[in-house]
Amino acid sequence: MKGKIGELLDALYLELLHLIEQQTQCRVNIERLTKAGLLLLAKTRYVSGMQTVSVAQLPTENSEDFKALCRVVERYDEEAVSGRKIQLIRSEVEKSEGYYEPLHFFNILAPSSLRNAAEQYKKSITLLVESANIQREMLAVMENIENLKILKKQF
Repeated sequence: MKGKIGELLDALYLELLHLIEQQTQCRVNIERLTKAGLLLLAKTRYVSGMQTVSVAQLPTENSEDFKALCRVVERYDEEAVSGRKIQLIRSEVEKSEGYYEPLHFFNILAPSSLRNAAEQYKKSITLLVESANIQREMLAVMENIENLKILKKQF
């Protein structure tokens, strides 16, 4: 019995190392995309002027209500060690249903650097959800390792 527990522990430690590697790569990619987005926003402000992309264009309390284009939901996933997974749901821009394109708050003909910055941030949001799922898996694997260690001590 102790041998089988040891084998399970070895497999879980390998899985944990694999998840750590994925998490590290994911965080590096998030940082890279976020930096690229920030540089593109700076470029837009430099080229178009300070007032073109500022807080003044953002909606206020008196603005028309709108819905978020992205939602995060938690779903059951039998393949995940944790049993649950976070999923990102993107809605299409549909003004009649209250889904507005955020770039249009700044200008209908947004500069290409602003559109590119938005794309970088959209990609980073997807990676953030992936990172959260990896983090959950890591926590579940570590919990399983601790439970197996306790079980191994009992034998």
